Amino acid sequence: MAQPFESREFLETQKWRIKSRSKKLNSSECISIWTDICGFGYYLRKNNWDLNRVQRDGMIELLNEVYNVACRVSLPYCSPLPIEKILVLNDGIAKTVDLKYKSKIDGYLFLMFLRDTLINHYFLLNITQRFNVGIRTVLAGGERIQYSPEKITGQSLLYYDEDNISEFGKKILDTQYLYNPAEFQMNTAFAKAFTIDQLGSEEGINVNGLFIEQSFMNLIDSIPNLNLELTNKSWLIYYKNTLMFQLNIINRLEKTIKGLDVKIFHIEKLVIFKEFDGDDIEFYLYINRKSS
Repeated sequence: MAQPFESREFLETQKWRIKSRSKKLNSSECISIWTDICGFGYYLRKNNWDLNRVQRDGMIELLNEVYNVACRVSLPYCSPLPIEKILVLNDGIAKTVDLKYKSKIDGYLFLMFLRDTLINHYFLLNITQRFNVGIRTVLAGGERIQYSPEKITGQSLLYYDEDNISEFGKKILDTQYLYNPAEFQMNTAFAKAFTIDQLGSEEGINVNGLFIEQSFMNLIDSIPNLNLELTNKSWLIYYKNTLMFQLNIINRLEKTIKGLDVKIFHIEKLVIFKEFDGDDIEFYLYINRKSS
């Protein structure tokens, strides 16, 4: 008789319990991006949380449109190179990238990821404007630490006869009941990005804005061959001492979130210089209008 506490999955759970009790788990630096549709809640309330009615209002189409842009993968690599992990949470999309092995990161390829992240916000501004809602994107830096397995399936639940298991039992064993992605387990970068977004327009985190928290920039500055310079009006990003990007700043904010003092930069425009990909290009990353 196979028993849950004998399964490989159960043993994995026990392994993480021992690790967490040892207080010797290793944290790793990471960056996270949180993108949130502003105004989606209005349509939920308007339609009394009836998803069929929400769909008739075009909001499910909107989710699909946002998904197709915000969930594009720009770092299709494998460990130990940085990999972006993406988690969709209703009308919000979270991304996180480990920077544990910074010495192995190609600075130029990382700039391509950063470029795509910022330009995605530009495209989302145009998409959400068509649906009469808004968008907000927050980039933050921090750490993450894994403390448990990533999943629980029927292997952890079912007692069964290995030589005489029913079709129903097989389905139970193959069913995943818990999702706990390692990259989002106690991820302070994601927590910061989400919390900054939740401050809202009353605290200067305006709808249709893109915001970068200081730790995000500090971590980029520590990647090989990348250097950052903060001026009165912009962030300048260099690759091998050649200026590649300029991020124009509308506003600087200093906030205390859950006991942590953070510096936040509201970015108005991305300038990509021809040294990066052959042309000087500008993208405005803020539409100054109110959303429902």
